[in-house]
Amino acid sequence: MFQNYMRRLFWLILGVAVSSIGIAMMLQANVGLEPWSVLQQGMSLRTGMTYGTASAIAGAAAILTAVLFGESFGFGTIINIAGCAVIIDAIQAAHLIPQMHGLVSGIAMLITWLYMKSELGSGPRDALMVALARKFGRSAGACRAVVDMLVTVIGFFLGGPVGIGTIISAVGLGPLINLNFAAVRFKPAEVHQENVAETIQRICKSR
Repeated sequence: MFQNYMRRLFWLILGVAVSSIGIAMMLQANVGLEPWSVLQQGMSLRTGMTYGTASAIAGAAAILTAVLFGESFGFGTIINIAGCAVIIDAIQAAHLIPQMHGLVSGIAMLITWLYMKSELGSGPRDALMVALARKFGRSAGACRAVVDMLVTVIGFFLGGPVGIGTIISAVGLGPLINLNFAAVRFKPAEVHQENVAETIQRICKSR
């Protein structure tokens, strides 16, 4: 049991690292941010906090909203929130990814992020998407699209950058998510995610 959890933890951390690199690439694409990043960058610009801190706060708010809709969360969600915040801020502070200054190169970098994001596992925003899909009986992609439009509007009024990249992300991510789920016959609303209490209980029983 312990080895199984360690193996799952390895893949989780790898996923968080890949996600963080993708988000840093999107931030440096310089063609407008994806919806949640519009909100988080707006929070950063308005308050002076780092993007990673804003990301953690937004992620925590997303998972709390999902909990209100009956969704649970696990240790993976917590690691996702904290890990992405730390790694993104570290990448940005070290200037590891150069900023793009051309439209073509910027869109290419953004699309790379879009593809990476569409295949990632469950994080706080994904949990919210699944909770809404279960609650209202709609597709995960449709629920994601509605939430994305809402956070984009809020982020815009906070000063977050909106551009062609925002439109590409808002329009493209939902269908990509649905396409990937359909390709592997995966129905996120029907999957039970192991929560914190269940993880602790299973580890204790294995001893």
